Amino acid sequence: MHFRILGPLEIENSDGLVDLGGHRQRAVLAYLLLQANQVVSTSQLLSALWADDDAPMTARKILQNAVWKLRGVLSRPPRAEQGPELLTRAPGYLLRVPQQRVDLLDYQQRVVTGRAALAAGEVERARRSLGEALALWRGPVLSDLVEEGICWPELTALQNRRLDVMEDHFEAALACGRHQLVLPDIESLVAAEPLRERASGQLMVALYRCGRQAEALAVFGRVRSALVDGLGLEPGRELHRLQQAILTQDPTLEAPRTVGTREQAHLAPADRGAESPTTRIADSPASRAPESLAVRPSDSPAGPATVPTPALPAATAPGPSASAEPVTTPSAPVAPAPRIPSPARHESRTASVVMLRFGLGGELGRVLAEDRDRVLDVLTQIAREKTELHGGRVTSVLGSTVLAVFADGADPADIAERAVRTAAAVRDSLSVPTGTLTPPQAAVRGLTVHAAVASGEARLPRRPCADSPSPWGGGRLVDTCRTMLDHVQAGEIHVCDETRRHGERAAAFRRACASALAPWELHALHDEAADQPWGGADAGVHVSELELMQHTLLHTRQRSAAHLITLIQGSGRARTRLLMEFQRRVEESHRGHVRVLAGTVPPPRTGDPLAVPAEILAAYCGIEPDAPEAHATARLRAMLDGLGPADGADLYAPLARLLSPGPTTVAAGTGEVLRAWGKFLARAARKQPLVLIWDDLQHADDALLDVVERLTQTHAGVPLLNVVGADSGLPDRRPGWATAHPRTVTLSLSPEAGDALDRLLESLLPPLRESEVA
Repeated sequence: MHFRILGPLEIENSDGLVDLGGHRQRAVLAYLLLQANQVVSTSQLLSALWADDDAPMTARKILQNAVWKLRGVLSRPPRAEQGPELLTRAPGYLLRVPQQRVDLLDYQQRVVTGRAALAAGEVERARRSLGEALALWRGPVLSDLVEEGICWPELTALQNRRLDVMEDHFEAALACGRHQLVLPDIESLVAAEPLRERASGQLMVALYRCGRQAEALAVFGRVRSALVDGLGLEPGRELHRLQQAILTQDPTLEAPRTVGTREQAHLAPADRGAESPTTRIADSPASRAPESLAVRPSDSPAGPATVPTPALPAATAPGPSASAEPVTTPSAPVAPAPRIPSPARHESRTASVVMLRFGLGGELGRVLAEDRDRVLDVLTQIAREKTELHGGRVTSVLGSTVLAVFADGADPADIAERAVRTAAAVRDSLSVPTGTLTPPQAAVRGLTVHAAVASGEARLPRRPCADSPSPWGGGRLVDTCRTMLDHVQAGEIHVCDETRRHGERAAAFRRACASALAPWELHALHDEAADQPWGGADAGVHVSELELMQHTLLHTRQRSAAHLITLIQGSGRARTRLLMEFQRRVEESHRGHVRVLAGTVPPPRTGDPLAVPAEILAAYCGIEPDAPEAHATARLRAMLDGLGPADGADLYAPLARLLSPGPTTVAAGTGEVLRAWGKFLARAARKQPLVLIWDDLQHADDALLDVVERLTQTHAGVPLLNVVGADSGLPDRRPGWATAHPRTVTLSLSPEAGDALDRLLESLLPPLRESEVA
């Protein structure tokens, strides 16, 4: 029979859970289990069951009946040789039960063992023992009785001691280098107990080791504010010393390194000198995670026993990530280390290395700050999929930088080509092409992709088996890529001379003078399939819609007739990408002959309802967002004069109000401003055919919706194509949207299969909650 109180009260025998009867019997048993194998006086039991002024006259009789019934429960078959016994012992009762049959006693013994191991420096054994102890908890102690009104000081004390055990477990795990494993638990504890300085210090260390230095320092700030504001106390000396150590990047804060049974020994190149790889990694500054970076596991499907990968760039974009876990600590007694592979296990082979860096800008906003690891995981998986598709292998991930190696095959040209195609595939899966002369535009504002490719001879391990990770993560080619990345702009792919020479049959390159080490930049891949905007499986999903939109633009230009196209799609991701691709095609095929203006309507109460009209007007006039008001009005006046004298004076005043900062400046005369704005569009379209592209129009207010819908009718005789993207909220609000007007068409976009970009957008942009809008 097993007794469990670390959670709801449960008794279980070989037949299953045992029915304990009513509340009083369960409370008596629970209190006796808290004092198992000790005599509990009758007065203690009575005080536990009733407050002094609530105990009935028959309280002792009720207690005796509960004990009698419990004896019947405990004596039910099947009986074991060492079964529990409820005995009468002056001045009360004794519940005699084997220690291993009570989860509380088992927990306490494991804690004693773990703390003894921790004191002896056996941190791996301490971590396991303390972890096993905490795993016995199924929730708050005696949570079912607490819900029924039980409130014993013993429960509070037990819960508080559990917090101490959790901190001991975190200390052992950090000493083992398993900061990533316990980081979520430390964060939860600190969030629930913000005044516990020891746990806060452990969280700072774990965050620092994961490359999240700024967040580690922010923890100190929160703890200090809580202590000063709540208690008028400063944090202790240990926490202050830890803050200073983080600020100075004290090497003692780094995770310990020892060799485990599955450690990858040859992470550094074999031709760097005579010292051992272990010494080289431990002593190298590259072995320590730079600010805002941490090592992430390589593509091993197996366990966590990996070590930091050296020689990856410190100039990656900010963002935290998971880190690999060493399995022991230098201070712990460990088994003899496995023999380090000799240089004979490596060979000189032709290879190409791709290094990808993902830039995560502030435009990604709150979601990125709250869950950057999730975003980086998606980006890493995208890079891994594209790499494996082209026959390569991701060997290591450091923060937002991914390293892939291509070495299978005897043809250097084939190896270099596959590496270049991989870099282009990753970039293009997260971008939208903007033309032949400029790099692709990021499909998600704030996300940038930078890539470098280097080719040549490298010392690589002999071919590993298919289910083991490649142990190589450094060398001359990696150093070259790291230096090249310092000069790669967003959306660019730089390559070395040898890569260009081997890859000329598959791609065109042009000079990239920004870097002497990377004199070449990928210009275009030769085959048409690689130039599709979304990559193979998604190419052509919305070809018919694009052709219809382009055909409508031709009619608009040839007949000087305004048209309206509305695209309706639920999730909005495919719709947004289709609008971006249409804009690219118009700008590329009608270069200089058609003006394209685009904008996205912000959700209600999150921005100026006239933000997009103001943005379109400013873009047409060439006014920068931070331009002084005097400069903006001067450019507006010059633009109106350039469009012709008619109505110029009447349009200037309301349009100037539209360009003024803040929504209040136009609130009083929204109708007048929008009418003037519509006239401006008509005059601009008469001078040069105009395409307006709106996204998320369902967020627009009624006044703006009226103007957009009627543009095609009020200015029917001008070459103006109005392209609107919205979700189902638009037809719900306006059931007859544009249906009764000529030269209008509404398209419902079918959902497409999720691809790499869709997965990224899903992780970055969760559905907007009503509370956020309101």
